[in-house]
Amino acid sequence: MNWHTAGRRYRLNVETREQLLGFAFATPLLVVLAAAIVLPALYNTGIALFEYNAMRDAWRFSGLKNFRALFASAVFWNSMTVTMIWVVFNVGLQLAIGLATALSLNAIIRFRGPFSAVMMIPWISSFVVVAIVFLWIYHPQLGVLNDILLRTGLIERPIAWLSSPALAQFSLILANTWKFFPLVMITLFTGLQSLPRDVLEAAAMDGASRWQTLRMVVLPLLAPSIATAVLLSTIWAFNAFTLPIIMTNGGPLRATEVLGLYIFKVGFTNFDFGIAAAASFVLFLLILAITAVYLRIANPGGGR
Repeated sequence: MNWHTAGRRYRLNVETREQLLGFAFATPLLVVLAAAIVLPALYNTGIALFEYNAMRDAWRFSGLKNFRALFASAVFWNSMTVTMIWVVFNVGLQLAIGLATALSLNAIIRFRGPFSAVMMIPWISSFVVVAIVFLWIYHPQLGVLNDILLRTGLIERPIAWLSSPALAQFSLILANTWKFFPLVMITLFTGLQSLPRDVLEAAAMDGASRWQTLRMVVLPLLAPSIATAVLLSTIWAFNAFTLPIIMTNGGPLRATEVLGLYIFKVGFTNFDFGIAAAASFVLFLLILAITAVYLRIANPGGGR
């Protein structure tokens, strides 16, 4: 055996030991994920194939009957439409506001820490606190929003922001955007901090304006961070539940009944656990498909 062959075998043994060590460290996490995510998902899928009789407290196998009933329900398709509008506007607004605040924060040299802490207040606040604050802001008689608009002459009479279907949906989107834009902001700010300074300096030396530098240099380099922020914002938007149930309970006229709230009502108000599980499975597939698209874009080579 020559030295070259021995060295190659030694490297292979070292790589094998490192891989085994990596698997050993990852195993506890995989076990926890399986117990917390995989097993409940499989259990939910199983429930979707059964029909529950609340009067007899009995389960009966029904195959795909729950899925057929789900897809034939106008209420389900209404919740899907509401959810899609909710996701598109939430992600768009959070990305716009998050990018603007991230750029502003990146331009600050002194006292960046305190400014960052203040900007993170919406994110660290509980959903209940955010819901109560915005219920007060939107109150027709006592709300600060109507008071400001009346004082500035923009409206002649108070507006019931949560009583009109269109206004209620828009109002909840603004409240949810305020809650979640710091997540997008901190993701993009981290990306901005990692941009190569020599490229930005070269653009400045070439006479590029701030807008040209942002459009031609910063945004293309920031694309991975933007993709991550959009993915996180989309997942959180699809899983929305707390703000709609506290602020409007899905009303008025189901205008704010997102898919998560629809699942809750079907399961724990109508006791149609099979249909609720089927709707949960559809929601899971939607999020899984979006995540798969993100991974495909983020890693075009597929790990080859």
